[in-house]
Amino acid sequence: MKNYINLVLVALLFTLSQVARADGIAGLWSLVSGEYVDTEGELINYNRIGMKSIKVITDKHFSFTSMKGDAFWASATGTYEFTQGTYAETVGYNSFNVSPGSVFSFTSRIEGDFWYNARWEGEKRVEYEVWKRLE
Repeated sequence: MKNYINLVLVALLFTLSQVARADGIAGLWSLVSGEYVDTEGELINYNRIGMKSIKVITDKHFSFTSMKGDAFWASATGTYEFTQGTYAETVGYNSFNVSPGSVFSFTSRIEGDFWYNARWEGEKRVEYEVWKRLE
C-alpha cells in the first residue's frame, strides 16, 4: 500500500509540474540576443554591449537579473500573464525606478526552446529579446 501511495504522489507531482509548464513559459531562461531603444532614441544591440540575463518564470511570477559585461545592469520581479501571444509583466520590485504595478507588455511566441518577445510603444518597437530555455 505504501508503494502505491508513493507512486500516486510521484504521478501527482509530475502532473502538477506539467500543468505549471502547460503554457510553455515556466522555467529558467537565458538571454541569447536582443536590442532596445535607449533614452536618446538609439537602437542598442545587447550583444554589442555584452548584455547577459537570466529570467526565472514560475506559474505566476517572474524574476530576472541582467548584467552589462561584468557590471550589474538591472533586476526586477513581479507577476505576469501569458495569453494569446502576449506576455505582460507587472513589476513589483525593480532596480530601474519604475513604479510598482507598472506593466511591460510584449508580443510573444515560443518555438521549441526559444522565446521571442517584442515590446512596442505605438508603432515603434522599443525592445526585442530572444531567450533560450535552460530548464
